[in-house]
Amino acid sequence: MYADLKAEVLPEMIPSGSTILIAVSGGPDSVALAHILYRYTQDSPEQNLALYISHVNHQVRKEAAAEAELVRNLAEDWGVPFILHEFKAKEYAASCQKSFQEAAREWRYARFKEDMVKYGCNLLATAHHLGDQAETVLYRLLRGSGTAGLAGIYPAKEGIIRPLLGIRKEDLIAYCHENGLPYALDKSNYEPFYARNRIRLELIPELENKYNKKIQEALGRTAELLRWDEDYISSQVSQAWVKYGKQKGHGSYLLAAEAWELPPAILSRLLRLSAALLSGEPRGIEYKFIKLLMKEGRKTGWKQNLPGLKVEACREGLLFSLPEKVARESSDQNQFAWDWEVSLTLNEWHLLPGLGLKAGIFTELKRDEGILWWTELSQKQVLELKKPLICRLRRPGDRMYFANLGHKTIKKVFQDKQIPEEKRGRIPFLVLDGLVVWIPGVSRSDVLLPENESALKLYGIIAKV
Repeated sequence: MYADLKAEVLPEMIPSGSTILIAVSGGPDSVALAHILYRYTQDSPEQNLALYISHVNHQVRKEAAAEAELVRNLAEDWGVPFILHEFKAKEYAASCQKSFQEAAREWRYARFKEDMVKYGCNLLATAHHLGDQAETVLYRLLRGSGTAGLAGIYPAKEGIIRPLLGIRKEDLIAYCHENGLPYALDKSNYEPFYARNRIRLELIPELENKYNKKIQEALGRTAELLRWDEDYISSQVSQAWVKYGKQKGHGSYLLAAEAWELPPAILSRLLRLSAALLSGEPRGIEYKFIKLLMKEGRKTGWKQNLPGLKVEACREGLLFSLPEKVARESSDQNQFAWDWEVSLTLNEWHLLPGLGLKAGIFTELKRDEGILWWTELSQKQVLELKKPLICRLRRPGDRMYFANLGHKTIKKVFQDKQIPEEKRGRIPFLVLDGLVVWIPGVSRSDVLLPENESALKLYGIIAKV
């Protein structure tokens, strides 16, 4: 197993000179991954690789502290820097009104991204294996996913690598035994409380016993084939959007009538993209609404309210707009805007509803991605924040802080910069805990500025979609 990974998988996934953050829970999968990557760095010194190990203690099970110590000891034995995060996962999930699994994953990956920035890592390695891939494909199949969902987990995407995605869990456990590696077992993984657990514990064994002993490999192949298809279709959709989609006025998008002549695979995705750009929800709208729009969208005069937006068929095409864009009235102008906010996470683009823009906080300045505005931020201060940076539109009472002036109202900032009133409600703000940090193209406060020229920086970026 290791020989194959060393010869074929790892060189393709890991560029020379990489610094890799390994997410290690203490289970056999992640322990095997950490050891494999450690061996690879030792066997391939010419690659000039560096490793960090990051562990998250969810403080749920009584064994959690011992598992953290197990991972720490492994890291120390190998001379790999160890990073520990602790948080009360159940309390966090309740506070954000999400399922335990969703909330815990969200918190973990936020910490991993911070670790990557802090320690200069260009890759995050996770221990997803063939069983995880099979489980994901089946789970999404049961939910009625299309090719994007059935493409499963990508082996490498957006800085995350999964070298073990083609390997069975049994082989990873055997690897740990062969190399004398201690590991922990999370008993909750063997309890059929969650749908994914039932798929792993009940459905996959049933399929293996009665239908196909190599069902995991078969599902892995299916996912790979669908990834090829999905990547190609996505490229065609991007080209089609340039030709058939456009922003039309303030807070609306038009999909041209000619788009209905395209194959359903392209048209359906253009409809989903139109909704996503307006609502900010990456998945757009449900399948049943896509079918409705494909059927009725060319009947001039037809109108329909959908979750979070409304559509109207006109001679030019199908117009997408917000149903109640009047959420509040500005205190200094008779102009209305809709109210939304988007929490920004490191090294990810986020759609800004209704603006045809995307925003993000990045470790590098992405000069080739349609940037309109950018600003420098103190990396140290951002990583120490207890609350997220958010992007939103103007709200009554907004202020900015300037070291030589103190606080200044946004109304005064706009007046000083001679920004027309009709444009003020359409400019996205970067905000920290109610205080405006940056108004792109208008003004930058003195909050979160880099300490000096040599200080480590992050970049707040606004770009065209």
